Parts: sequence; structure tokens; C-alpha cells
Amino acid sequence: MTITHTGYVKRIPVAAYRAQKRGGKGVSGVNLKEDDVIDEMFIASTHEYVLFFSSKGKVYRLKVHELPVGTRQARGTAIVNLLPFEEGEKIASVISCREFPANEYLMFATKSGMVKKTVMSAYDRSRRDGLIAINLRDDDALLAVRRVREGDKIILATTAGKAIMFPEDQVRATGRDTSGVRGIGMKDGVSVLGMEVTNGNGDLFVITERGYGKRTPVADYPEQNRGGQGVYTIQMTERKGNLAAMKTVGPQHELFIVTEGATVIRVKTDEISQTGRATQGVKMMTVDDNDRVCAVARMTAAKGKPEGEGAELQPTPKRPQSTWATAATCQRISSTSKRN
Repeated sequence: MTITHTGYVKRIPVAAYRAQKRGGKGVSGVNLKEDDVIDEMFIASTHEYVLFFSSKGKVYRLKVHELPVGTRQARGTAIVNLLPFEEGEKIASVISCREFPANEYLMFATKSGMVKKTVMSAYDRSRRDGLIAINLRDDDALLAVRRVREGDKIILATTAGKAIMFPEDQVRATGRDTSGVRGIGMKDGVSVLGMEVTNGNGDLFVITERGYGKRTPVADYPEQNRGGQGVYTIQMTERKGNLAAMKTVGPQHELFIVTEGATVIRVKTDEISQTGRATQGVKMMTVDDNDRVCAVARMTAAKGKPEGEGAELQPTPKRPQSTWATAATCQRISSTSKRN
């Protein structure tokens, strides 16, 4: 299965990718538009379910076999042609699963800083026009949905450059059509730009609209109580713009940084400066005056391939039955910036 940044989806039999010796150049997996990148690539059984969570707080369920089959070179089918979206409704997150266990939970995060935890079994039903996954205010939008397990920590980051990390057990489980509780406090004009789930290892990568970024060990972030204002994750200045995106990363990852003007730069994680939590960061890419960074896609580079030989990207390793998300980030950041 592949899902692209602009919302194209397809499935291909694994057999379509022949095995190659180490060091090979790989084969084309999808023909992309100039302004598109692959957000997620993963393997799933045709008997599994795919849950599509929308920005308006609804969830749609399809079986994998109901999704379109494509060739290796095909871009795929626009997801909006497969689901009965309302005007302005976009995909916020996608989760694949075979079962809906009563002892596992989904964590939700919204643009206004609300979080909610609901048992997975509450979503073991479907309607053609979708189910309410979370109750949202009219001026709010769903940003991310992640599977969580005991001991996980939740990280929320805002456009003002602040982040908060708190244990998942600080969010009490509630029903499917509830609103949740406050995850992070923010001033007027500021909004949440993303949520990550971590076990406390790895780094947090952040980047601003003007292309300044850095990575900081997750361990450098203090564990706080839910609902606080968080701490600065990068030293903010006017020339850097608002914080645009964040991802938890490891040394095995590569990042694709995307701007609204369709510029894409590919960077290896270990080439990004690892600095303290409230430091300046470095210039990751040069952004035109009328452009800005809007999203980051994370992939894992194949090991053992010499530089210059077209090392093929591999799917990001998942924790068992973990989540994966498409990016409607450009539209969210754009609308937030216009209001600001």
C-alpha cells in the first residue's frame, strides 16, 4: 500500500517487486507529480480494515481489498474519489488493523489542543457516510490519530514553537462521540500542528516555515502534566516564521521536506544537527519569500547501499499494529497562517 502527500492511494501485490541483491538500484514504485512525495508505504493483508479519520472528526472504514489495485508506475486513485467527503473535509490520519481489541486505545489530537483516548472496540462498526470519531467545535479540526499502549508518552507541538510531553495515562478513556480534554494550553492565534507517540527514545525533529530546523533527543524534554503550556522546542524569531512540522526520528530515517510551492528536499537524519531543546537550529533549506515549509514526510533508507547507487527507500518500521498517517498538513498550516 502507498499513500502520497497529496492523497493518492493504491495497493500492489508484493510479488510485483522482485527481490534484488544488496546494492541494487531498485525499481520505480510510483510515478509522482512534481509536488508529491510518498507519505507512507506499508504491507497489509486484503482481509485487514483501513480506518480513514477525517479533519471533521469522522471515521470511514474500508477493507484493504476494496481499495484500488494499481501498477508499479501508476500514481493511484485520489482518496476523495473513494470516500463520501463533505466540502472541505480531508484525511487527517489512517490506521490499519485486523481486529478491534478492547484493551487497546486510539489517541486523538485536534488543532485547538484537545486530546481524547477511546478504546479501539468502539470503532468496530461502519456506515457508508462515516461515523463520528470525535466531537469537534465548529472552529476545530482533527489533526492526528495514533494507537497507544501502556507506558507511551504523547508529544504535542504548536505553531508558536512550544511542545509538551505527558504520559498517555493522564488522558482518561472516554466514548467515541466525546470531545476529550485539554492536552496543551495555547494563546490566541496559536494552534497545534502535530502529535507524536514515543517510548522516550529517539529525537524530535522540528522545522519552521522559513526552513530552519534541528533535532533534539526526546529525553531532553521534561515530562509534564497534561494541559500545560509546554516548553520551547526551538528558539523562535520573526525571520524563521512559525513552526511548520515535527516528527520523531531515529538515525535510520530520511526526511522529505515539502513547501507550499512544490519544492521538495531530501535530508538524512544523521546530517541534521542534534542540539539542545531551546537552541536556534540551522537552515535546512532556502525558502523563497513567497513560499514556506508546510510538511515533512519520514521514510527509512535501506541499509548497505553505497552512496550514489539510488538506494531504494523502505517503509518506516512500525511498532506492532502502530498507526500511519497521510498529510493534509499544507492545508492546515496555510489556513492557520492566513488567520494569523
